[in-house]
Amino acid sequence: MTKNTYKELIVNSVYLYFGQGINFILPLLVLPYLIKTLSSQSFGIYSFAFAFTQFSLLFVDFGFNISATKNIAENVLNPKKTKMTFWNVTSVKCFFMLVSLLFTFTILLSFSKFSYYKEAVLINFITVIGTILYPTWLFQGINKLKAMTIINIISKLITYPFVFIFVTNSTDFLQAIFIQSLSFLVAGLLSLIYLIKYQKFLFEGGVYNVKKHFMKNEIKDSFSIFLSNSSISLYTNSLTIFLGFFYTPNSVGIFSSMERLIRTIVFGVLAPINQAAFPIIINLKKESLPQAKDFFLKIFFFVVTLVVLVYIFIYFFNSEIINKFFHQYKNSESSIFIYFAAIIFPIAMGSVFGQLGLLGLGNELQKKIFSRIYIYIGIFSLPLSLFLIYKLDYLGAIYSMVFVEFLVFIVMGYFVKKYKFL
Repeated sequence: MTKNTYKELIVNSVYLYFGQGINFILPLLVLPYLIKTLSSQSFGIYSFAFAFTQFSLLFVDFGFNISATKNIAENVLNPKKTKMTFWNVTSVKCFFMLVSLLFTFTILLSFSKFSYYKEAVLINFITVIGTILYPTWLFQGINKLKAMTIINIISKLITYPFVFIFVTNSTDFLQAIFIQSLSFLVAGLLSLIYLIKYQKFLFEGGVYNVKKHFMKNEIKDSFSIFLSNSSISLYTNSLTIFLGFFYTPNSVGIFSSMERLIRTIVFGVLAPINQAAFPIIINLKKESLPQAKDFFLKIFFFVVTLVVLVYIFIYFFNSEIINKFFHQYKNSESSIFIYFAAIIFPIAMGSVFGQLGLLGLGNELQKKIFSRIYIYIGIFSLPLSLFLIYKLDYLGAIYSMVFVEFLVFIVMGYFVKKYKFL
């Protein structure tokens, strides 16, 4: 590996860590404030809306954040190919957004149990519109991570302070949802301005070469990733949906506050290095598979070290964390967090094994295996989650999530080892 490659990784990682630091710090400021300000029922509705919207985001993204990134990174010196991918992927995402909106209306109107979540879910749909305008897959593919990070930071800094201004009593959950959703729309508008100014070739001549067979090819390329991501969502966001269906928003609030804090911590640490490393591994593999494997090994040990350090911090400062974030809950509820936090290891390493290992280093066979792992485990987790939640309330959701994340980590690790990527 050349010095320029290491320099590229370090520079991109620094920008992404800075941006992720904003993503990490602001939710850590907002989350305890919302838990303190909103009633347990309001926070449950707030959490349900975000969980429900994840299904729409999942459908609209359709795995393009990996497949389109890979496609553009492999053809970064071919402006026509990049432009064609951009417009065809964007067109597909717009169509999927309309389908998703129709589906959302149908579900909300069909189940009376979801009636008091209706306004919150519809307001949060602004997030879906924003993600279409903010093409992270394009920024990653053309290696403009600095610009992506700056846009992300500005959008958060513009919008998040309004949470503390307009969310002031226990029933202001709609205001909280609108403000946080607005950050995605602002990011989308800023990214559109950036692309028009600095990536003019994308817009010269208007919409470029959007045809049904090209759109179908984009869908086909990302379909296996979409299936795996759908399965991931089955055992993550479905837990909140099941809790909202069987129990009160209070149960949703207890589980969601812990789960969201843990995932904020994990992806605050992991996402920047994954985003920076993925296109580099793709390019290295084209030149030399051994070099790409060596790079993957270094990333693996780096992530292991980070995760261990994070858990050590949580373990020794658990009382301060519990007092700050979960002071409104019973002692038996808040103390569960320290044990639940151990899940950060399988979440982080399962992601590294899957995205950087099987997808980054692998070929079509490993891509199919990656997809099938999540599909089978996701399907298997549904009856398990339903049973545990029905019997044990929010504790059932916690037990289900811990079991499934460890299972994904073990199976991903097995195949990474089998194909000698590690």
